[in-house]
Amino acid sequence: MSILYLTQPGSMLSKKYEAFKVAIPQEDGTWKKQSVAAQTVEQIVLMGNPSISGDALCYALELGMPVHYLSSFGKHLGSALPSYSKNGQLRLAQYALHADPERRLELVKTIVSAKIHNQYNVLYRRGQKDNPLKQYKAQVWKQENLNQVRGIEGTVAREYFARWPELLPEGWEFLGRSHHRRPAGDRVNALLNFSYGLLRVQVTAAAHMAGLDPYIGYLHETTRGQPALVLDLMEEMRALVADNLVLSVLSRKAIKPEDFTESLGSFRLEDKGRRAFLEAANQKFNSEFKHPVFGYRCTYQRAIELQARLLGRHLQENVPYKPLVLR
Repeated sequence: MSILYLTQPGSMLSKKYEAFKVAIPQEDGTWKKQSVAAQTVEQIVLMGNPSISGDALCYALELGMPVHYLSSFGKHLGSALPSYSKNGQLRLAQYALHADPERRLELVKTIVSAKIHNQYNVLYRRGQKDNPLKQYKAQVWKQENLNQVRGIEGTVAREYFARWPELLPEGWEFLGRSHHRRPAGDRVNALLNFSYGLLRVQVTAAAHMAGLDPYIGYLHETTRGQPALVLDLMEEMRALVADNLVLSVLSRKAIKPEDFTESLGSFRLEDKGRRAFLEAANQKFNSEFKHPVFGYRCTYQRAIELQARLLGRHLQENVPYKPLVLR
């Protein structure tokens, strides 16, 4: 099963019989059309300004298929989600843990220490064996409140990204991680934003399938309408999936500096680079590894779903939450 990406401005997605019809405008004014069997598609991602017909949108939702909207920069704008997850008991358990300072702090420590572990491994596997991240992981468990844990997480993020220039191939400038709400000030930040946007698509769908409320989280505050739980679940995956994807694409030279356009100090991938990155992302999400908790092989896409379900079990049955950390 795959993700159907529509990235060409002006392209159209419609439905005919049991298939989706994709129509892409060509430079000579004609349309390139193709049919995609609905049973081969798991999710639809519309990036930039393509159109989807009402028929196609309703059909996707009937089939339990989420439709996600990304900006042309790769930022997640929102999702149309099927209405099948109505797990009231799970949501009550989710709200109860949010209101329990001790259990909430314990879960947040688990999430942050897993994130640091995976960040440490990204640096370690690329020759930065003396990086200081491990000592911060031990400090997380000694903190007495949420803000102290968040403080350590912020310090580690700065240390982690400060080492990125040494990981990048020649010709790639990285000025430090820019805030996700600001435009990307260099090409590497543009790729990270895109990668996190694609990860957020997967985590949003997984949280919804598990029956979780995406807006009630633990590490992230439930303010400004942000999906705090989705952002919480993303944390352990950022280095593992999204950061490794960006570094892998750059080391393989699948994307080159000239694949970007710059406007008013902000960088954006052009069509050719976008297609190459989406192809690499698909390969990453569908690549297999041995799951450390369950002991069987699964894809990263499946692992994201499993993490959402494991969190659900923790909330309802108080089974300890085991984040996804790989050696």
